[in-house]
Amino acid sequence: MNSNHQSRLGQHDIAERVAHLETAIDYQGQAVTGLREEMRAGFARTDAEFVRVHEQLLRIRTTDFRILLSICLTTALGTAGLIIKVFGLLPSP
Repeated sequence: MNSNHQSRLGQHDIAERVAHLETAIDYQGQAVTGLREEMRAGFARTDAEFVRVHEQLLRIRTTDFRILLSICLTTALGTAGLIIKVFGLLPSP
């Protein structure tokens, strides 16, 4: 009779432990799901930031190219004008 009582206690104890493990697994699953969602949101924010920075760099690069091209043209025309004036390559009116 004592052995029957012990086996019932053992089964009850095992059932409690299994229930505890199932609850812990459920909480772990919820935590993993939450972490996954946070990571996806973080990656989306990072991608959006990369796109924004890329667009800014394109705008800056375009502006810098225009400035450098105007400097080069001004220098070339100024140098050509100076050479023409110094060497008198233009006919006098």
